Amino acid sequence: MTQDPAAARTPAAAAGAPPPALPGPPRWLRWSFLATTEAVHRLGPWRYRVADLAGTATFACQPGRARRTAATYRLALPGLDRRAAREMARRSFREYARTAIDFLWVQGLPRHQVLAAVRVAGRHHAERAAAQGRGGIMVLVHQGSWDVPGPVASALGFHVTAVMDAGGSRALTDLVRWARARIAVPVVLPDAAARTLLRVLRRGDWVALLADIPGDTPHVTVPFLGQRARFSAAAGLLAARSGAPLLPITCVRRPSGGYLLEAHPPVWVAPDTPPAAALLPLLPIFEASIRRHPEQWFPFDADRLLPPAGG
Repeated sequence: MTQDPAAARTPAAAAGAPPPALPGPPRWLRWSFLATTEAVHRLGPWRYRVADLAGTATFACQPGRARRTAATYRLALPGLDRRAAREMARRSFREYARTAIDFLWVQGLPRHQVLAAVRVAGRHHAERAAAQGRGGIMVLVHQGSWDVPGPVASALGFHVTAVMDAGGSRALTDLVRWARARIAVPVVLPDAAARTLLRVLRRGDWVALLADIPGDTPHVTVPFLGQRARFSAAAGLLAARSGAPLLPITCVRRPSGGYLLEAHPPVWVAPDTPPAAALLPLLPIFEASIRRHPEQWFPFDADRLLPPAGG
């Protein structure tokens, strides 16, 4: 059997917790993916030149989506005029392309390179949560990178299982699941998530959820960035049922290179807490991060923000 040329270098192997076997994509697609990741590694920091070209081209080729993104920025950041909001939307498309290429870049990086590329702040918050022995629920939004925290957590000794929306084709879904498993982040799909994640938490491990695009899963409406937004109810429901704390995580690219990953103080949720109320302490953290780095927020969907109730 041909060995995956990057398998020996993955953080999963370094952490001693290889991901479970998954129904993988076709072999030709796996090897195409690996060849692309090797090319990205050879590019080094020049990979962002490629990403910027791709992001700018996508912005130009999707005028409707670009207009919707600019309109959402004007709702979230009222000081922006139309021209500034359009420029912010263009920058957001470029930053998203950088996030996408960094998903390839993080593949196969050894532990020391993962940690060298990421400044970690607030590790003691995660350790405090872990000390309770009930695992924890890492909550993120679509800003910066949500793939970088997984291998960082693994390199620091935290085993994380993530939920991924099954969007796109089956082959693409299988490819992304396989690729995330290679960086020590086994993935479950929403239709099997609840029972699997409860088992993960009960053995004292971690789960990671992107909360701000609920898709077809149960959701709640919460105040966000001066408007209202739909957030997934999963984090609050899991915390109330399991006793595991919510740990808000932000991870943004630094101007000097690499990432800043911040773990914020954990939030414990009483068993009878409604899921919207469980999320409320986390929302100001995400709002502050978006206001500091608005270009790394990705509000591409038409309904990311809703008008205020009664407005």
